[in-house]
Amino acid sequence: MTDAARDPEIDRIIRIFAMERHPTAGWFAPHYRDSEIWGRASLSSSYHLLSADDPLPLHKLDGVAIWHHYLGAAAEITVTNGSQMTEITLLGPDLSTDQRPQLAVPAFRWQACRSLGEWSLLGCVMSPGYSPRTTFLLDP
Repeated sequence: MTDAARDPEIDRIIRIFAMERHPTAGWFAPHYRDSEIWGRASLSSSYHLLSADDPLPLHKLDGVAIWHHYLGAAAEITVTNGSQMTEITLLGPDLSTDQRPQLAVPAFRWQACRSLGEWSLLGCVMSPGYSPRTTFLLDP
C-alpha cells in the first residue's frame, strides 16, 4: 500500500506509538523490556501494526509469544510444527465468530500472521524477551 493510499488511521497509530518499519512486515514499537540477564531480557512486549497487504511471514522464535488483539480487523495467526500440526486462530474481539483476544504460541513453532481487513493493531509479549538474533525465517 502506498503512503498516499494508506488509511489515515494507520498514520495516526504509527505516530501515537512512534512505530518503525518492522524488518519483515508491518510496523512495530517496543513497549516494555525488563532487566537483561546475561544479555537477554526475561520478558518483552511490543505493538505490531499489520496492513492487509503486508503480512508477517512464517517465522519461529526461541520463546513463548503471546499475541493480543487491540484494534482494527481480526488477524489470522497460523501456527505449525512444520509437519503434522497446523492450527489457524482468528485473533479479534468477536467471540461469537470464534475470534479470541489472545493466543499463546509455544517456543520453536512456526507462526505467521495477517490482517483480515485493512489493518490490525496487535501486541506481542515474549518470554524470554525478544531478540532479533533468535528469530528464524522460513527460507523461500
